[in-house]
Parts: sequence; structure tokens; C-alpha cells
Amino acid sequence: MERARSIVEAILTEITSRIEKQTRSHHVVDEFVREELHAIDDRIMLDFSHASVPPTYFQRIRETIGPDIIDDLEQNISGPLGRKKRERLHPLYKKLAVLIEHMRFFRQKVYTLYNDYERMKKIQAELVESQIGFVHEAEHYEQEVRKCEFLIDIVLKPFEEAMKQIVRFLEADHLEVFLFDDDQLLATELKTDGKTIAYHKIDEKPHHPEAVHEAVLHEIQEISLDMPLMVEGVQIGHVRVSRALTGGLSKEQWKEDVAWIAPVLARIIQGNRDRVLARKVYIDDLTQLYNKRKLNEQMGKLFNRFKQGEKELYIAMIDIDRFKNLNDTYGHTVGDEILRRSAAIIKEEVPYAYRYGGEEFAAVFYGYNREQTQHIMERLRRRIEQTTFTIDGHNYTISISAGIARFETYMHSVMDAINRADAALYLSKEDGRNRCTYYEDVKDRLTADVAQLRQELLRMKEQVAQYDRLQQENLRLAEELERERRKQRKTKHGILHEQES
Repeated sequence: MERARSIVEAILTEITSRIEKQTRSHHVVDEFVREELHAIDDRIMLDFSHASVPPTYFQRIRETIGPDIIDDLEQNISGPLGRKKRERLHPLYKKLAVLIEHMRFFRQKVYTLYNDYERMKKIQAELVESQIGFVHEAEHYEQEVRKCEFLIDIVLKPFEEAMKQIVRFLEADHLEVFLFDDDQLLATELKTDGKTIAYHKIDEKPHHPEAVHEAVLHEIQEISLDMPLMVEGVQIGHVRVSRALTGGLSKEQWKEDVAWIAPVLARIIQGNRDRVLARKVYIDDLTQLYNKRKLNEQMGKLFNRFKQGEKELYIAMIDIDRFKNLNDTYGHTVGDEILRRSAAIIKEEVPYAYRYGGEEFAAVFYGYNREQTQHIMERLRRRIEQTTFTIDGHNYTISISAGIARFETYMHSVMDAINRADAALYLSKEDGRNRCTYYEDVKDRLTADVAQLRQELLRMKEQVAQYDRLQQENLRLAEELERERRKQRKTKHGILHEQES
């Protein structure tokens, strides 16, 4: 309020000073005006540099002095001596042109100053009349600005801190948020089987008891308000706000504050729900690493960046050796704990770590070359091998096998590189486990294995074809045999019939 009044007074003071300056403006020919007059003089001198008087100036002189006088002068300079007379009149015309242009300039200046003076007086009168209204309006806008700053502040804060700040803003003793389940929305009764969040003002400060010298009866009246929480037209729950009913409290203003903050509160709560849900979607519960869904999403983005830039991109597929035997021997509790601790080590060692599924993990290297990638993976393998996992008083040691593959620009999808890394991982297992294999080093072996498998497949197909042919031949022979047996039975039956006759 005081700030708004000071702004108005400053504006009025400035306008008054300008009006007073204009009323005392007999020193109107200041430096700026002198420069403009000099510019006018220079222009006229340039225009009169020729022998004849420019038509524009001649017309203005004729209109100002009077056409009769100018006509007499022009008639007197005709004849044989007219040229000399005209040369004598040329400086006179130039001087008259200068005076007339100066007069026109000052007339325009006076007209402009008069209009400014009248406008300033009008603005002064309007401001004086509307000063009180302006102050109230400025106060209202200042309150709105403070509210917007408050909203921005709480939206940018962490969830818990934002909730506490809302409690302080409403001066509430209790704030309870009741959230609906996704599949159960009891909006009409304002009940919920979902999560309940409670914030209490008393929790924010420790309570220090005061000395009591006599029995005192405390009777506190409380005001409580329930407000639905709406996000894009859908109710996600409701909020219940309670506070002490003190003498200076305006119930209506407090209700307006609660109604004003409720949509923001709903957005904050929904945003927190979305973050928790996103974490559940992309984070593996057991290891707290990103899961396969997140790997596919991020690898798609990294793959596109890799194709457009110069940085290299590698992926390593990691598998815990003989994990099934460990799980079957010692139980899932031990297996889960080893998975958790192994994941923590992997996360510390590699740039991007993911749980691919079961006991298999993935590591992504963007901006690393082959030597750096292989060095990190070897360091990880040795650290896992040298780590003793102590669980419930028992010690366990494990090892890992890994396959590494480089992304190539000609690849069509992320799975092309992942399949290569999987193939290299398979050879690490085949070669004795506890090792890291780079795809380029073994691709010839894999190609030979593929060729051998293809030959085996062709041989098996030929054997199946031969088996099918044998089966068909056996069926044909069985059908012929059955027909022959039927024929013999008919013949035998006919002979018996003749003997009986």
C-alpha cells in the first residue's frame, strides 16, 4: 500500500515539475533548438547558392509579405538594369526566407509545447482524481504477484517441503489429503480406500512446555473445511484443512485461500503420484537399477544421437555365472541379496547400468572408445571376482561373464548390437566363464558356428525329409497289405459258402 502511494506521488511530482518548466520556458532557445536553427540556416544557404530564388521560398515570401509588394519589386527590376537589381535583391530574399523559416519553426514549437502543456494538465487532473483507486488496484496486483511467486516457489520445491509450506500459508493446524484408488472413485461420499497423507503443524516445531502455576482450562474452537482435489476435471481425492478459530480470523477469506490453493495442491499431489509411478515403471524393485523398458527407451535416443555425431556407442551384456545353481542350493533370499549387491557394484563401475532380466544386466558406454570400454568391463569383472558377499554369516563368491559389441551406423535397430553382445556373452560362457569377450574378436568363430549350425540344420531337414518319405512308403505298403488281406478274406469266405451249399 505504502509503495503504491509513493509511486503515485512520484508520478504527480514529476508531472508538476514538467508543467512548471513549460510555464517558465522563456528560455526556449536551448542548445537543441539552436542546433535545429543552424540546420535550417544551412539548408537555406544551400538552396540559395544559385543565382535565382527557389520557387518554394519565393512563394512563402510572397504569401507572408504580401503579393502587391513583391509584384512591385519584381516590376522595378525589369529592363536593362534589372539583372543588377535582382542581384541586389537576392540577399534580401535570402534573409526574408531565413526569417520566415524561423517563424514557422517557432510556431510549430509553440504549438507542440502548448499541446504538451494541456496534456500534462489533463493527466495531472486524472491522476489526482484516480489516485485512491490506483493505490487499491496496485495493492491488489501486488497481492496477486505475491501469490504467483508463492505458487511458483511451492511448485519448484520437493513434495514434502511444498506440503509444509502450504500448511504454513493456510496457518493450518492439520491438513489431511485423502487419495482415491485408481479403480475406486467414491467422489460423492468423499471416502477413500487409497492413501492418506497427514501433515500437522505441531510436527514442524518441537513443543516446549511452559511453567503452569494454577489450573487453566483450554477451550479451543476449530474450523474445518473439506475441498475436492480436481485435476483436469477428474477428482483424485479431497483435502481436509483444520485450524483454530481465533478472534482475528476472517472465515470467508480463509475459505477463499483454501479454495485458491486447492487446485495447486491437487497438481502437486498428482505430480508426485506420477513421479512415483514413473519410478515403478522404469526402476527394477529388487536392484533399484533401470529396467529393460528404460534401456530400450534410452538406447533409442542414444542410437539416434550416435548416428548423427562422432561419439562411439558400445553395449555390454553381463550375466552372473552359475546363478541358477546358487539360487537352487542356497535359496532365493541369498540369490536376491547377491543380485542387489552385484547391481550396486555394476552401477558404480559403468556409466549406464540396467537390469535386463533375471541374473542378466546391461551396461551402455556412450562417448567411450573400445579400449576404455574393455578396460572398465575388465575392472568390473575383477572386482566382482574378488568380492566376498557375506550374508547371514556365510560367505559367497561369484563371477560374471560379459559380451561387448559396438554400434555401427549401418545398423537398423538397437537389437542388432544387443544380439551381437549376447552372442559374445554366449562364447564367454562356452570358453569357461569369468571373462569378457569382444564381438569383433570372435565374429569369425560365430560365423563358423553359424555356418556349422546351418549345415546341421540342412542335414536334419534332409533326415526329416527321408523320414517323411519312409513314413509315406510304409503307409502305402500298409494300405496294400490291408487290401490284400481283405481280398483273401473274401476269397476264403466264398469257398466256405460253396462247401456248405
